[in-house]
Amino acid sequence: MKSLSLPRPFPHQATLVFTDVDETLTWQGRLPVETFQALFALQQAGIRVVPVTGACAGWCECMLRTWPIDSIIGENGAFYIDRHQTGKLTYTFASPRAEREANKHQLHQLQQNVLQQFPTAQLTTDQSFRLTDMAFDIGQDFQMEWSAAQRIAEFCRAAGANAKVGPIHINVWLGQYTKASTSLDWLSHHNVAYENTLFCGDSPNDDSMFASFPITIGVANVEPFLDEIEKPPTYITNRPGGFGFADLAASLLHKAT
Repeated sequence: MKSLSLPRPFPHQATLVFTDVDETLTWQGRLPVETFQALFALQQAGIRVVPVTGACAGWCECMLRTWPIDSIIGENGAFYIDRHQTGKLTYTFASPRAEREANKHQLHQLQQNVLQQFPTAQLTTDQSFRLTDMAFDIGQDFQMEWSAAQRIAEFCRAAGANAKVGPIHINVWLGQYTKASTSLDWLSHHNVAYENTLFCGDSPNDDSMFASFPITIGVANVEPFLDEIEKPPTYITNRPGGFGFADLAASLLHKAT
């Protein structure tokens, strides 16, 4: 199926938008003011936005405490965090504690093997703020060729781990969950209608989300990766990253930019 240009106004009813963060809400590592305004406008209009990200727990808490959002799904589906009216945060994990502890030890050994096998590999600077996974930097503070990143990911998969290559990180974890499975669990626990839910993303590490929701949107920078996504997005914005997300918000709110 060929992706279509983002229409305005948006032709589908939506009460919730799941969205990737890096290079979907951000652009070139920064959060455009248009994106933050779009998040606020959607919240004011009663359309909830729930980021679904590979970001570490530390970053997730920061976003949840400071952005106009009330929930976030982090570390590629390892957990979701809800912020209550009192400001209190609660975690819901996809795996039980004993399993998470066992996985942590296995990941540490795999981490050592990766660093030995690939001497140029570098862990992300936020690794110590991760609860369930490990991440290698490929486009944030350290640049790595896409092909080299894919080799590291394949090495981790051969060892029995899950590995997803995104625009800035390789995320590696153990467990049966995905971004999509935890997003669907979130919908069930929060009594939100599946048919009124959208997803917005930018890369192959969002493939489970693109495949799991009937209406999806890719920001413009998804285009080089369309052949790597089994079910391409329904629509693609004209602008990249957070600017494209702002265009999606304008379409949902029936506004012209």
